[in-house]
Amino acid sequence: MTNPSNLSPMARLTVLLIGLLWILGLIQVLFPTPQVSTVMVGLLACVAIIALPQATWNVQLLCAFLVASTVSLAHFYDQWAAIEGGLTRAAIFPAFLATIVLLRATADQRPEIGVARRLFTALDRERRDSGLVVGGFLVGSILQVGVFAIMAPILGRNAPPSERREVFVAAMRGMALVPLWSPFVVGMAVASQYLPKVPLWQIMSLGLGLSAFCIVLSIIFFDRKGGLRALWQSLMTLAPVAPPIAIAALLVVGTAIGTGFSTLQALVLAMPLPCLLAVALAPSGSIPTALKATGQRLTRIGPETAILTFATTLGGVFEAALPNMGLLDWLQGLNLSPTIIIFFVIMFMNIMGFMAIHSIVSGTILLVLFTNIPTGLSDLVFMQALLTGWGLNTAISLSSLSIVTGATMFDLPMTRLISWSNIIYVFVGGALCALILSVINPVLVA
Repeated sequence: MTNPSNLSPMARLTVLLIGLLWILGLIQVLFPTPQVSTVMVGLLACVAIIALPQATWNVQLLCAFLVASTVSLAHFYDQWAAIEGGLTRAAIFPAFLATIVLLRATADQRPEIGVARRLFTALDRERRDSGLVVGGFLVGSILQVGVFAIMAPILGRNAPPSERREVFVAAMRGMALVPLWSPFVVGMAVASQYLPKVPLWQIMSLGLGLSAFCIVLSIIFFDRKGGLRALWQSLMTLAPVAPPIAIAALLVVGTAIGTGFSTLQALVLAMPLPCLLAVALAPSGSIPTALKATGQRLTRIGPETAILTFATTLGGVFEAALPNMGLLDWLQGLNLSPTIIIFFVIMFMNIMGFMAIHSIVSGTILLVLFTNIPTGLSDLVFMQALLTGWGLNTAISLSSLSIVTGATMFDLPMTRLISWSNIIYVFVGGALCALILSVINPVLVA
């Protein structure tokens, strides 16, 4: 682990700025003022600029595309003022990401994670796919891509590439379902900015239902020697991991319901103190160690903060320019039915992901377009369709952080981690989820 004294000056500055944005984000949630918002916008711009030289080439390329698109739209449609509005909307993201980092540092000290590692290691090699799918879903809900650090040790160091690939492919089917329901992922954070009135408990309930359906689909049709009995055994062995995940989710839901805050605001407000309490109550927990680990990891979220900042700013300018583009009139003239829109949203996200287009780009475009025209969709169904596509495409996209991390953890080329079985799973699962949402929508808009 990196020693703070060994951090470069730019890394230290990044930690300081994100820490300030975290504190100001909490203040802005409780006591919103224009002055604090202005300061946050300035700090956010600094973080985004500082983070770019430290980012990988593909992140730099993506950010360059986002900035170029923003400047072009602002110039051609004279929407320069919308840039500040986009930055204001994005100012909450550093606090969100920092809270997720604290959550990860907390999980590292909780005994449940050690239990999960032992359970994964003990899985029957011939019947472990169901355990990997369920484990990827449950543990990934908190650790996100950190779940691969737990799953990679299942295999010995000398395991053949084909076996390492099989473990990742199975785990990825579960991991891809996390954005369908979890308030701890970027997809939920972005979508809730455009659809703030969707109650968190509703999107989580519907997302969990669709996730359960996709897990059963995976185990019946894609696991090598699975079956529903193997699914039940996996659920039983992973039972110790479920309570802390449920508690964390319920804390966010309860805060959102009790205060009326948005999903992002509720998460930023609700999680820090319980995280510190969970560390303090752990058998060998250490709050200073958790805070130290959090500070060290803050240096790594600069590039992700830059992507969210530039994408949200593009979304703000795109939204402001839309009335003058003629795109909304053309889209409304197509008279798309709600069912077609649901299928289009999910499949568009899947196809763009397969083409290595980052979900935040395709997702932002869809959110801006379909929140500005009448669609006949309930906000809940539209948001769930977007999150379904957002999650599923991560299993087949070279721009997915899960694929990038998995390639490192399993020591495999990224292209080998995209399997035909997962491609079929993503598109078939997406189509079936779209069908379910199409059936639900008339009930919700009646």
